[in-house]
Amino acid sequence: IGNVFADTDGFNFELTWKLPQKLRDDLKNPKLKWIILINPPFATASAGMARGSNKVEVAETRVRKHMHDANLGETSRELFAQFIYRIKKEFENRNALLGMFSTLKYVNANNDQKLRDNVFNFQFENGFVFSSANFSGTNKNNAFPIGFLLWDLSINKKIEKQKIKLDVFDEKVVKIGTKLFQSIHKSNFLSKWVSRPPARQKFPPLGSAIAVKSKNKDRRDRIATGFLGSLQAGRNDFQHQNYVCFLSGPEVNAGAYSIIQENFEKSMVIHAAQRIPRATWLNDRDQFMKPNRELSADFVIDCTVWNLLSNSNQTAALKDVEYEGQTYQIHNHFFPFLLKEVKTWKIADVDIKFSLLSATDTFVARWLSARAGKAPASRRTSVLPSVFSAEAHAVLDAARVLYRLYFASLPRLRTGKFKIATWDAGWWQIKQSLQDEHLGAPEFAALKTAHDALKAKLLPQLSDYGIIQ
Repeated sequence: IGNVFADTDGFNFELTWKLPQKLRDDLKNPKLKWIILINPPFATASAGMARGSNKVEVAETRVRKHMHDANLGETSRELFAQFIYRIKKEFENRNALLGMFSTLKYVNANNDQKLRDNVFNFQFENGFVFSSANFSGTNKNNAFPIGFLLWDLSINKKIEKQKIKLDVFDEKVVKIGTKLFQSIHKSNFLSKWVSRPPARQKFPPLGSAIAVKSKNKDRRDRIATGFLGSLQAGRNDFQHQNYVCFLSGPEVNAGAYSIIQENFEKSMVIHAAQRIPRATWLNDRDQFMKPNRELSADFVIDCTVWNLLSNSNQTAALKDVEYEGQTYQIHNHFFPFLLKEVKTWKIADVDIKFSLLSATDTFVARWLSARAGKAPASRRTSVLPSVFSAEAHAVLDAARVLYRLYFASLPRLRTGKFKIATWDAGWWQIKQSLQDEHLGAPEFAALKTAHDALKAKLLPQLSDYGIIQ
């Protein structure tokens, strides 16, 4: 569309003279009613390589410069947001309806908060949503919601004060239900719930459990004082669920933070909350939210126990790691059992058995033991009392069997392949080394059954606490 008026901020939209004269005259008429239908482009200006929707300089327009000057942040890089910005400037408070096919990121995404605060504040009228897999050539395995939403541009109203309830259609255009898409300020996101301590100490960055990444151009190789591990949970929606994990070193990419004693419990809740629910095309853009009330101690314990035996527990112990001219020891602070118990097991490796004599208990083993100790003396056992839920107890019992099998089988395992050289090997190292030799199949099956039962217990609580919709 062409320019009608100069922007109140001083931005002069240049007239597109290709428009017919009649249309240009109509745009100047404030009495006319308008219906605007758009399927905006989703390319993004990027300084990196032009791949997919990130295309170098594609959104480097005069509108973007004006949006940037107006302090609209990252959203100004997107052509989609530029279309919205111009429509607002030319049609706000006029008798106009905007019907838009698009993703729903402008409703709830973190990076679009400034767009919602300063630009897109119209009244929602109606709409529906369907899967992106309906489009030819798209990948059903990476589907996400596409919505058609109708907005009244003559009424100013914050999205966060409205209920965006949409009809849901399947691939045969059959209505299968409705869904409420929440628009909540990003300050209420789960990722904002935890404190991120300053990280100033150099430490080898990891790309996975045992892979040191020393050649990344932009590597994050700093940890905080009191470092226990790092949690990669920088993105707050289901779309990035598979990236969520915790490691024994700083995660090499942006978004991770140091887990320390002070934020340990919240970090365990965040990891479980982002990993337990199943991602679907419909919830792909949903955000995880802060709990709506104080969490019970049982819930925090259940989350922690579930985390310790999850596939996204990428913790490990690595010996003599060379990084930028220094040698580091990477300890696994998430080993779950006390040494007084481990020393009673069969330890088939002489060096590791000997190292236990001077070892100290890990943080997580002490954390679990302290919570077990809150039970009355009459209910305590040498391992864990019933203060833990039956489901958490079952998971730890099943895990204990596998840990004992691991220590008893050490001479048979390819420890070098998994960089195992110390007693406090991580769950990833233990699991991979056993499965590499096809050991423990029945025991792993038993653990999966117990782990799934704990997951089933936690899932409805995530909804009850308001963490997921």
